[in-house]
Amino acid sequence: MDRSDGSTARRWLQPWIDKGLDLLYPTRCAGCGRPGELWCPACDAGVTRLTGRLCPQCGLPIDGGCPSCSVMPPRLPIRSHARYRGPLIRALLQLKYRPNRRLASLMGGWLATLVRRESWSPGLIVPVPLGRKRLNQRGYNQATLIAAGLADCLGARLTEDLLARARETRSQVGLGMAPRQRNVQGAFLASPSGLVGKSVCIVDDLCTTGATLSACAAALLDAGVAHVMGLTVARA
Repeated sequence: MDRSDGSTARRWLQPWIDKGLDLLYPTRCAGCGRPGELWCPACDAGVTRLTGRLCPQCGLPIDGGCPSCSVMPPRLPIRSHARYRGPLIRALLQLKYRPNRRLASLMGGWLATLVRRESWSPGLIVPVPLGRKRLNQRGYNQATLIAAGLADCLGARLTEDLLARARETRSQVGLGMAPRQRNVQGAFLASPSGLVGKSVCIVDDLCTTGATLSACAAALLDAGVAHVMGLTVARA
């Protein structure tokens, strides 16, 4: 589904929707539960942002060579907002089990800052797709909500139907680097329609080893994408 046509209307309506939600459900900080703010200054100060000298490929802080990429380099450059610690864990868990669009929009703004910092120019924003079983259980894909927030900030095109799961995969939780890669290898398919020669940004909530983003990138590159990059809110 192409969201570009509805983005202007959504941006106009969103402040009114947010006001209504604030009346029904008073805002609480996603990190600590403090009333009155979606993301309080204390929680924002409590995250460890990934800045300074970063590996140009995996995006982890380095001093010299990158030990991660020397073992298993990802198929795409990856950048993440902050480490998966403290209040950011609580915020992402909240988004995983409750479709808080205002929180997702905030996170999309964080990712937009990374895009501008890296001088990336993605033509398409693509969320990492959920498997059908998980999507039916949850009712939504949190990566899509974050990607929509990013697309709105950049004025870019969000598309959900060009990348899909070719098969269900087991949860990556608890798997090491090599098993994670095997688990998602060949798990995604990309439609060549509208992709050839494009620059695509893949969005997810969390990156652990980069295996899922790499598998998505492989499918997109096989479909003719010229450039692919990955963004996540957190990095384990």
